[in-house]
Amino acid sequence: MKAAVFHGPEDVRFEEIDPPALAPGDVLLRVRACGICGSDLHTYRHGLFQQLGNPIEQGRVLGHEFSGEVVQTGGPIEGIELGNRVTSIGMGANAEYVVIPKARIDTILPIGDNISFSEAATTEPLATSLHAANLGQAQDEEVHLIMGAGIIGLGILQCIKARSKAKVIVADLSEKRLAKATELGADSVINVRAQNIVKDLGGSSAFSEETLLDITTGSVDTVYDCAGMSKNFEGISVLEQALAIVKDQGRVVVVAVFEQSPKIDYNLIVRKGIQLLGSWAWSIEEFKEAASLIRTGAINRKPLISHTFTLEQASEAYETQLRAEEAIKVVFTP
Repeated sequence: MKAAVFHGPEDVRFEEIDPPALAPGDVLLRVRACGICGSDLHTYRHGLFQQLGNPIEQGRVLGHEFSGEVVQTGGPIEGIELGNRVTSIGMGANAEYVVIPKARIDTILPIGDNISFSEAATTEPLATSLHAANLGQAQDEEVHLIMGAGIIGLGILQCIKARSKAKVIVADLSEKRLAKATELGADSVINVRAQNIVKDLGGSSAFSEETLLDITTGSVDTVYDCAGMSKNFEGISVLEQALAIVKDQGRVVVVAVFEQSPKIDYNLIVRKGIQLLGSWAWSIEEFKEAASLIRTGAINRKPLISHTFTLEQASEAYETQLRAEEAIKVVFTP
């Protein structure tokens, strides 16, 4: 079968590999769409999180945001029929086919005839956004700030707006992504290239490039760090800025992963009584809720799909997803 195979940093190749084998109780999907996740990019750039890929004889097949059609089962399975249009959880979906093991059969969910395969492939990242939004606990009239307007940050915006009347501010470097945030209902957006977000939202003129210690006030109830810190980043991290911007007794939800460790002044957390919450992935219940939100039209994911590529264009697809000014969500359509 066709696949995009990761061989090392910045080395993803289109290849023919052996199709997966089915064990009793397994389900084989013909992959119709698979997104490139932020964790896939960490693998592509630096070789991180390779365990999220499916190992083959030489290399790994990445991809865990997908949808497709049921084409074979390892015996009769209640509720599963050939031709079903579904999304699910698994690894190795940068390929024509992917196996859903027997232990994960309950994660095979219908996507509905009115939802495209590409939209359905964004279920897993929406579940990640939903988990973060649940930790953020948005209430009507609160102010929430999302720092980083990629697929996860924009998904958090969608979840908050679908379930509350909280005011949402979105900050990013990319005008394209900020425009998309406005389209999806953000109350305001901030381009951090042109605006000092800490001075504007931190509530203090004491901010300096060396320290955030003197900032003890803020104007935001909850801040979501959807940016993290890349290996080549220099300066004050998004997480440090978030701690300065959040109100006393506020929440900072860390969704992004870090390629280097930021320098944190923990006295700021203590003095402001900040709740610092890590947000990793989702629960099965949240995955199912995300699928329902898409299937019922409560959340529209179509505007987030910026590019589609074939598996033959694997290298170009990954390079495109790296360009924040150009891409939001890149999807393979095998």
